[in-house]
Amino acid sequence: MKAGTSIPGPAPTGAAPARRNHTGYNNRDAIRLLFILALGSEPVDPARASPGDPRVFRGEKRAMAMDFLVRYPDYLADALLELYETERTPSLLSQAEAIFDADEPSERLVGMVRWHRGAFQNIETALSILRAYGMVTPLRQTGGHRRHDFRIEPPAFPFMEDVIRQQPSLAWYRDRAGLVSTLAGLRSGSSLKDDQYLHREYRDAPLGTEIPSIKDRVLARIRRLRAEA
Repeated sequence: MKAGTSIPGPAPTGAAPARRNHTGYNNRDAIRLLFILALGSEPVDPARASPGDPRVFRGEKRAMAMDFLVRYPDYLADALLELYETERTPSLLSQAEAIFDADEPSERLVGMVRWHRGAFQNIETALSILRAYGMVTPLRQTGGHRRHDFRIEPPAFPFMEDVIRQQPSLAWYRDRAGLVSTLAGLRSGSSLKDDQYLHREYRDAPLGTEIPSIKDRVLARIRRLRAEA
């Protein structure tokens, strides 16, 4: 996966597992994961950090929870509305509206399967691509800790800039991963998933089925809040 690789645009709504063997979709998944890991990362040693150093993304569960918000724009919009109702920051409502103005809940949806610990997607293929090209190194914790972290290698950041120059449409992944990273902050994957479980559609989806959209409910909430603004 080098700059210039032909990567298809966002996939139409459908069952994600059936597309895992398509090279183009695997590359797209790798690009999306790279932006999430890189933009959600932090310095390995904040006291000694300098430009060009490796960074670390903490927690596979956190990566999965953030990936869900990138892949389900309607759930992301609802999270923005939740924060808006607390802070009353107008830009939060505007960001949620922009998601629907661009029809992202239909055009950008990439479904995830409901599994025992919530939304699930096997990321091994995407990780293997990123690792093969020296972008990301998975780190397994020692001492009884089960959390998996990821080291973001220095070539990842110039690669992301280069691939956007060559395919400007990929800037959407940068911008969306940045928004999700800002929204998530340093919260753990468990904390982020707890919020996702508050949605009955997510919580009650039968195991092994695709988590349904909530776009109609979120759109109604946007209209109500805009009328009240």
